[in-house]
Amino acid sequence: MMGIKDLVDLAIDEDPRSPCLWVPGEHWDDFCAALGRTPNLIGAVIYRDKTIRDGGPGTDVVTGSDQGGHRRR
Repeated sequence: MMGIKDLVDLAIDEDPRSPCLWVPGEHWDDFCAALGRTPNLIGAVIYRDKTIRDGGPGTDVVTGSDQGGHRRR
């Protein structure tokens, strides 16, 4: 079974050009713990050169390119 860090890694690998990524709110604490980090002052964690944020409850792992249901190219 994949953990939240594995899912984030997969999303980054699938969309490497995206500058940011959102993690479901219910998994945010687990993601931060898996990295051994805490969010910075604006509530983000930098991981693999991406800005990772809490996406709120009931969301999916979403990259910036997938935000709004369309892909920027």
